[in-house]
Formats: sequence, structure tokens, C-alpha cells
Amino acid sequence: MIACAKEPLLNPEAPYELTGFVPGVCFPVGCLCDSATGRLALYYGAADTFTALCFLSAPDVIAFIKENPLKK
Repeated sequence: MIACAKEPLLNPEAPYELTGFVPGVCFPVGCLCDSATGRLALYYGAADTFTALCFLSAPDVIAFIKENPLKK
């Protein structure tokens, strides 16, 4: 493991994330990175019913992990 955050990066908030087969769960399933801009496209499952997409900044994700490290 290179790095891991103790807090979740995604939290269910939208109705389609809160209602479904497994309500209140968001789980990443794939990620694309535009290396020129640092923009990430994160595909995720929402409530085990929908597939959703959010956009993130790679530097922001790295900063989030550094600010919320999982201590072993």
C-alpha cells in the first residue's frame, strides 16, 4: 500500500446514492486521469444500483490523503 486515507473520499448524499440495493454506499470502480491537467474522472457505484461519475483534481486527492492519513 502506498497511501490510504482514514476518511472516505466519497460520501453518499444524492438520492440515487441513498436509495437502492445497498443504500448509502458509494464505491469507486474505475478512474481515468488526464495527466496534462491532473483532472480525474472517477466512476463509482451508487447504492449498488447506479453507476455515477465525478470529477476530481489529482493534487486535491493527494492533499486529502496527506491531511487524513490512515495510521497503522
